[in-house]
Amino acid sequence: MERLMTAKQVSELIEVRPSTVYQWVHLGLIPYVKLGKCVRFKKADLFRWIDKNLRKERVSFKSAEKSFGKLPSTKQKEFFDLE
Repeated sequence: MERLMTAKQVSELIEVRPSTVYQWVHLGLIPYVKLGKCVRFKKADLFRWIDKNLRKERVSFKSAEKSFGKLPSTKQKEFFDLE
């Protein structure tokens, strides 16, 4: 059985803040396992999720604005490579 990862380990792996990982969990954007009050992640599921969400084209600012429901932050622009 593969070892589960913490939000901190995931954040280090994909180079985002742990709070971003928790936000993605809250929004249901990232695959996770809930164990009581703990949130854990399977590495294989994360890599599948990354591959599934890989974008070859650039995302327009307007489509990102619709997705976020507000103007994206500077960090979100950098992460999603927004114009």
